[in-house]
Amino acid sequence: MADIPKSVVVKLLSTTILMILFPLVTFFGSQLYIKNSVVNGGLAALAANIVLISYCIMAFTENSSEDLKEKKEK
Repeated sequence: MADIPKSVVVKLLSTTILMILFPLVTFFGSQLYIKNSVVNGGLAALAANIVLISYCIMAFTENSSEDLKEKKEK
């Protein structure tokens, strides 16, 4: 089994939880103020996209151990 850093697993699990909860809370929370279900669904989709984009940004900015090893060898 590959050695997976704990930080990667924590980021993945937290993003997974956010991906489930953030759109649901946004959808049902916005129903208190906005009675249009289409708008509420759009806000929930926007919330899901925010989570996905933030995860992609975290993944691209993360330094992998292979990159660090290559830099040390040079």
